[in-house]
Amino acid sequence: MKLENHMKKLKEHIDGLEWGIRQDNHSAVGFHASQGAIELVSIYLHNMSLITGDVQLKHTWFRSKRAMEERLGFSFPCKKEIFDLISGIEGLRNPLCYGAPKPDESIIIIAEKFRRLKAVIEKELGEKLDQT
Repeated sequence: MKLENHMKKLKEHIDGLEWGIRQDNHSAVGFHASQGAIELVSIYLHNMSLITGDVQLKHTWFRSKRAMEERLGFSFPCKKEIFDLISGIEGLRNPLCYGAPKPDESIIIIAEKFRRLKAVIEKELGEKLDQT
């Protein structure tokens, strides 16, 4: 996917995440935080010329450190922090999307992990990513 498409999708997921938080919609929060995180990492790796437009990251790659290293074994700045944040998001994704309603604390945690991931990537890139 082209970089500009990732940017557009990121904006959609940020809007969806904010809507899900306002509506207390756990499924929307889990889905949009997860997919938004994938868009953030895709944008970051594209900008660093570490992946090309034909590479499509999958959220399931970020469920375990082994899978992350198998798919994205190359090095890049803040890799450990990025992997830790996105794996934390993925750990909450399915319970929020498919399980019984969770405590509001789960929404707060996943949203905060997403915001921290976004901040790390924006700092590394030197630009805000939700400006469309």
